[in-house]
Amino acid sequence: MSSARPPVLRIGIAGAVRGGGFLSSLRAQADRARLETVYDPDHEVRDGFAAQNGAARVASSFDELLEHCDVVVLSSPQQHHVPQAVEALARGVHVLSEVPAAVSLEQAQALVGAVRGSTAQYAMAENYCYTRPNLIVREMVREGLFGDIYYGEGEYLHEMRSWHTRPDGSPTWRYHWQVGRDGHTYPTHSLGPLLWWTNDRVVAVSCHGTGRHTDPEHTLQDSTVTLARTAAGRLLSIRFDLLSNRPELMDYYAIQGTGGAYEAPRTSDGVPVVHLTGRTAHDTWEPLESFAEQFLPAAYRNPPDDGGHWGSDAWPLRDFLDAVTAGTRPEIDLYTALDWSLPAMAAEASIAANGAWVPVPDPRFFTAGIGVDPGPEAPLA
Repeated sequence: MSSARPPVLRIGIAGAVRGGGFLSSLRAQADRARLETVYDPDHEVRDGFAAQNGAARVASSFDELLEHCDVVVLSSPQQHHVPQAVEALARGVHVLSEVPAAVSLEQAQALVGAVRGSTAQYAMAENYCYTRPNLIVREMVREGLFGDIYYGEGEYLHEMRSWHTRPDGSPTWRYHWQVGRDGHTYPTHSLGPLLWWTNDRVVAVSCHGTGRHTDPEHTLQDSTVTLARTAAGRLLSIRFDLLSNRPELMDYYAIQGTGGAYEAPRTSDGVPVVHLTGRTAHDTWEPLESFAEQFLPAAYRNPPDDGGHWGSDAWPLRDFLDAVTAGTRPEIDLYTALDWSLPAMAAEASIAANGAWVPVPDPRFFTAGIGVDPGPEAPLA
């Protein structure tokens, strides 16, 4: 006798504009998940989103959204991710959060407590880990082709001045949360792949800026560079720029190891390349794509045609639904999400202190949600 099919999970989306990035993945998961409801504070936006994408209902509040979903996708502005996650987790609703996971240390601590106290799963949807080149490099790193990796670079350069105000000149949320603070206010696209490849975390940062030239009304300096030391002793260099006059370069990465190097392209007409000691000819590069057949995991070979961000938007929701269905640890779980988000808070403190090295806390040692009972693994004497 065959076992009963598991119920189709009801998906709720908070934040209709960015939430559209998850729809191609959701359509591909139609056998186990469906778009049930959507919430956005702009009623015209949420009504249009629901009608266009076949949502069963429209929620007039986040609280109402949670009443009608098993999994909520938080594609709201970044300052709302933790408050919404805390509320959802308290009600046993699984949470897939957009990036970053938190915007302050206080939020990070609250999130840890909420996840520890919930029966529901939490994950962060860092899509840049899932681009085709980054998936290939991840497997090559894990197979040891680059040897002992001791240096890495990540850059997110995206001129977004038109995004900071509305047509009437009033500020959007980005005006405060992305360019109204100094340092590195959007860290996970650059840091995430580097730390994912190496299974590492940042322990201290030193952040420096260029000054304010292009749009000096903002607190954020034109370009900032954050040097990061990791638990394994690696040095990472992360450049961040939302203001400078230049074409975008949102997915640049490089690594250097004892056995070789990887370089993403710096312009739209370039290709990612690798150099592997003992295989690649001296002083030459090989196209990364020549390693795809061997190292691109089969599960990620065929993204939907309409998957955004070079196809990478297809995979975070799918992997999260795998974890929810199986009851396993999500690919980018609570502590991983915070390992990639907390360096931003340390960078803000560092740049304010003229580049002083600032430690990055380990969220595994946050005490939120532990309570006074030490548990069976550490009984009272």
